Amino acid sequence: VYLGSYSGWYCVHEETFYTDTQVGEDHLCPECHRPVEKKEEAAYFFRCKKYVKELLEFFDQNPKFITPESRKNEMVNNFIKPGLNDLCVTRTSFDWGIPVKEAPGHVIYVWLDALTNYISALGYLQEDDSKFQKYWQDPKTEIVHVIGADITRFHTIYWPMFLDALKLRKPTRIFVHGLMMMKDGKMSKSKGNVIPVPPLVEHFGVDAVRYYLAREITFGQNGEFTPEQFVERLNMDLANNFGNLLNRTMGMIGKYFDGVIPAFDGDKNELDRNLTELAKKTVALYETLNDDLKVTEAYASVMDLVDAANKYIQASEPWNMAKDETKKDELASCMSHLANVLFLTGTLLSPILVTKTESLFDQLNVPNELRNYESAVAFGKLGGVSIRKATPLFPRLDAAKEVEFIKELMAAPKEKAAA
Repeated sequence: VYLGSYSGWYCVHEETFYTDTQVGEDHLCPECHRPVEKKEEAAYFFRCKKYVKELLEFFDQNPKFITPESRKNEMVNNFIKPGLNDLCVTRTSFDWGIPVKEAPGHVIYVWLDALTNYISALGYLQEDDSKFQKYWQDPKTEIVHVIGADITRFHTIYWPMFLDALKLRKPTRIFVHGLMMMKDGKMSKSKGNVIPVPPLVEHFGVDAVRYYLAREITFGQNGEFTPEQFVERLNMDLANNFGNLLNRTMGMIGKYFDGVIPAFDGDKNELDRNLTELAKKTVALYETLNDDLKVTEAYASVMDLVDAANKYIQASEPWNMAKDETKKDELASCMSHLANVLFLTGTLLSPILVTKTESLFDQLNVPNELRNYESAVAFGKLGGVSIRKATPLFPRLDAAKEVEFIKELMAAPKEKAAA
């Protein structure tokens, strides 16, 4: 860190200086696209150029340090290769910020102070640094930052450099999630194009909103919200597919086995074997994808299993099995497989379906001691219990009506919508 004088284009909204190249002829902030102003002041700088070579080598040696890879390419091509300027870490033109004792008149402002919170919050350089030693210094600890796209530069360029200067380990991985986009650009409070979440959750339920965000918008990419997409996704996946599987299964167990889920007794035919095998493959894929932060793909794999279970019903034709006494064991196996698929998929979807999962378990009457991940993924643990009253988890939405509701919500004054 050294004392110097900075002259550049400053954006008060992004709290960042930019170069002539970055602001262009129109002198607009490359992040928020609002006017910047020319400023010059005494400031302390972090010597970024000293660490550029080491950082690029680290990127090459750790290809998953920044994901998606497109974000790494963006940082290298847009910021490092054109010539990375040293980072201004103090200001003297205002007094809000953290005062620098050694340099009266200077205050530290983002990002130096903000990023060091990752380690200071754990006790770095404090009397009790046990959490820092456990959660940061321990090589067995995986450190993952999940950040928004608009703060990628600070986390993937400056933060690793700060840590190099302190001779501390870098995060294991920095995952950059996308932005929620509208037709006129990214969703932003300052632009006034934010969809108010509270009334959306109140009307459709928190599970529906969470499911849409996780399933429709690929984690790591920008996503565009439209009322039509929102309603279509809920109807297609939750009402028609997942909800339909539950309703059909509950109805048949009630009709053919007096409401008692038959005990799981292995696979009785090829259709059973295929479904069991797919269930096990889904668990393995779900875990692999989630470990790699491919969240959208992980939940898509679960819905593929739900879809397969619905097709299993059509192929098995339990209504015909019920007419043939010799097929009773196969019918029982069919119901057992379906109940256990519901138990499994409900468990796998529980991180996003945070309220409906318990309702599903209640309807299946899953014993409390089985309501855990280990029991669900074992496949076949659920059986010998009486189901409870069936209640639709996700009633089908009237598309025209609900799309109009969301459009009115988007058009409403923000103060009213947030109330």
